[in-house]
Amino acid sequence: MKGDVKVMSYLRKALGAVLSLLIISTGSPAATFAGQAAPPARTELGVASNSAARLKNDIDAILAREFLPVTSAGIKVVSLKHGDTIYEFNPRLLLVPASTQKVFTAVAALSILGPDREVATTVALDAAGARIYLKGCGDSLLSAADLATLAAAAASKLDKGREYTLAADLSCFDDLYRGMGWMWDDDEMMISPLSVNHNAVSLLVKPGAKAGAPAVVTAEPRTSYYTVQNLTRTGSAKDESSIQASRRPGERDNVVTVTGVIALGSAPQVKQASVWRPELMALTLFRDALRAQGVKVTDMTTATTPAGATEVARSSHSLEEMVRFALKTSDNVTAESLLKLLGLHGSGKRGSAEAGSAVVRRYLERQGIATDNVVVADGSGLSRYNLSSADTMIQVLRAIQRDPGLYRIFQESLPIAGIDGTLKNRMKGSCAEGNVRGKTGNMKGVSALAGYATSADGEPFAFSIIIQNYPRSGRQAREVQDRIAKLLCGFRRTP
Repeated sequence: MKGDVKVMSYLRKALGAVLSLLIISTGSPAATFAGQAAPPARTELGVASNSAARLKNDIDAILAREFLPVTSAGIKVVSLKHGDTIYEFNPRLLLVPASTQKVFTAVAALSILGPDREVATTVALDAAGARIYLKGCGDSLLSAADLATLAAAAASKLDKGREYTLAADLSCFDDLYRGMGWMWDDDEMMISPLSVNHNAVSLLVKPGAKAGAPAVVTAEPRTSYYTVQNLTRTGSAKDESSIQASRRPGERDNVVTVTGVIALGSAPQVKQASVWRPELMALTLFRDALRAQGVKVTDMTTATTPAGATEVARSSHSLEEMVRFALKTSDNVTAESLLKLLGLHGSGKRGSAEAGSAVVRRYLERQGIATDNVVVADGSGLSRYNLSSADTMIQVLRAIQRDPGLYRIFQESLPIAGIDGTLKNRMKGSCAEGNVRGKTGNMKGVSALAGYATSADGEPFAFSIIIQNYPRSGRQAREVQDRIAKLLCGFRRTP
């Protein structure tokens, strides 16, 4: 037994020595599969790399140094000017795209439905003049203020002397609130054709008057549909703030619990928590707004608007507005609404994620993009069932770039490094700031970034980076993405 241990120890040392020699000679990220440390990159990050070979060595060194053997990565960078591949690493490896899945949804929606498509919420009165129908058809940007405006417009055409019942018309979408492959402990955001305030309660949390006092919590929209449970505490000025807000998964009483500590004298914090059956929150807000206009409303229910009903008010947002919000803020409700709108358009039936996914796949196929190794399970990227590759993402980015009108809208909708959206606090003070436009994607164990960058000599690139199966925090993966983006911005084909 002791002899066997000595032999194994000797073999491990010998293998380590051989791998160390390989790392020194190649600088290849393949060296990390043996768990060996990689040499440091040969250039300062963000400094110009004067050839594709030099760029490859620099990115390879970053991957080798930063990630453990179990980590998977797929990366591809293509010149939009010359069409050649600048860098690739496992470009066809199937990985979970996280929220970069929204690129597929947004590009398909812009191309098939058009940026000017009106996504409307309507108010109608039945022929008997007894029931008011509030019909939602996927406008995820509808706000409580919009509902108040709708109520004022409708009230001018209603009889203040009679009583009405109120119904939510949900016939545009199917009745599935959640997507396939969503984890139980993810944010329990719910999809509905009748949305309001992104189907969530927004909570403004301020420190109390003194340490030990409860924090001051204000919730929007103001309605009796939910209850806020304030379990917060104001800490000392030196305490670190740790405010959280949530509704327990599966809980249907819409109790939003706010917990944690907020430091005395610190700036207010804004948190959000989803609500159960958000269409009923919208209906409650609309009922209250009608009553404020002097309209008598009794019962509330859900029902399809009958034939012969008369439209009395309308509110809408354009599809372009929805795409911009979905990409800039990585809003899941909006992305799922876009997917179901595609399903409604493609099937002629109630919009569903399944029908929307089929439309996205058909779009990809028309662009010459193979779908044999693509899984489109949802529109937002929350699903762990989604599968794609860096290569497929690059093909999608190039497809929308070939349509100048849509490309302008799509590109302007992407977050800008160091400036806005989900990239607002990334790559600041580097050549990537104000240059890189990209869609982020982050979930536990997955981090991705896909979009566009311009090199130091003005050459436009499309890039996709997906990193998966890492045990550390997502910060490490995001930092690697940022370093690669800086290298692209500093790249020059000639010295």
